[in-house]
Parts: sequence; C-alpha cells; structure tokens
Amino acid sequence: MVIGLIPEDEERRLFEKLIQYYKKLYPGLTFRKKEMRLKPKQIGELHYTYPGEEVEATSKEKIRMIREALAYNYRTPIILLKKKKKTIILDGHRRVRVAFKQGMPWNALVIIPSKDIEFGIESMIMGKVKDLFGK
Repeated sequence: MVIGLIPEDEERRLFEKLIQYYKKLYPGLTFRKKEMRLKPKQIGELHYTYPGEEVEATSKEKIRMIREALAYNYRTPIILLKKKKKTIILDGHRRVRVAFKQGMPWNALVIIPSKDIEFGIESMIMGKVKDLFGK
C-alpha cells in the first residue's frame, strides 16, 4: 500500500456504500455490479464529474503520487455509474487522469441501474475525459 492513496479494499467498501446509497435515493431501482478493465480509448469516453474544490486543490500532488505508485503496482480501481449512453466517474478522478495521460488500461467497479433515469450526479458532468484532458 502506498501511503496517502486509497487502497483497493477501501475502494471496494466505498463501492458497496454507493450502491446502498443509490438504492435509498432511487427506491424501486435495482443495481447490478460489474468489474471491467477499461482500455485507454474507453477511459477517454468517460464522463468526468466535478470532483470538488478540496480535491482540485490537491490534484497535482495526488496525480504525482499515483504516477510514482504505478512502479509499485498501485492499481486501485475507479468507480463508475454505467447508463445506456454514458458512463460517469463517481470516484477515482485522478486515477482516471493518470491512466488517460499514460495511455494505460485501468480496472473499474461499475454500478449499472435497472432503468435509464436521470441521476443527480449528471448535473456535475464537466465533459468527457478525452475532451478535458486530451493529449
């Protein structure tokens, strides 16, 4: 484990908490779980949400830490919400940016709703990763 970065087991706990949160927030919907390995092109197509001011303030430092941690096999998956026409980043914004800039695949934990409804997080979409952080 690399100090200062989220370990995989903690990310998996967050994944389960997010599913429970969405079940309460959207009663009547069910959610499937899926694990997948995203190719660099798929990472570019992800919809990037605003990660918050506090996160942005430390973004460059955390990105540097993630890049350095790659040498030690740091590969904590990201968390995504998969709809029919878009896949939205819920957690792992900096990991996404590093993977995209490095042109490398990355693992994801994916929440898939039973119906294609409008989720509140969609109002925070800034654009696709490739458009925001293109090479």
